Amino acid sequence: MRILLLLAAAGGAVVIGSTWGWRWVLAPLLGWLFIRWAIGSLRSMAVGERTQAALDQPQPVVVEPAERTLYWCEDCGTELLLMTRGTGKAPRHCATAMHARDEVPRN
Repeated sequence: MRILLLLAAAGGAVVIGSTWGWRWVLAPLLGWLFIRWAIGSLRSMAVGERTQAALDQPQPVVVEPAERTLYWCEDCGTELLLMTRGTGKAPRHCATAMHARDEVPRN
């Protein structure tokens, strides 16, 4: 039954395309594909990304009063002090990994 419906739709598409132009066949197909893509994107945002990284909770960093770790970007000079660490990797900025720098604050 499904094959007969597909054959009838394909035959109708050929008749419409050859008579009035193929834009009348392709435009609804592209619109349908765009709507399917948009609904799928919205569903993935509603459900959330189900990866192991998304399930891991950030671990609080024990901040020693005598020392702190800063990350800095070599390209633009941006500095970052992390209070909560999500992973062991250094954060990225300007498309490169930031460098760690330990500092001892003055009292």
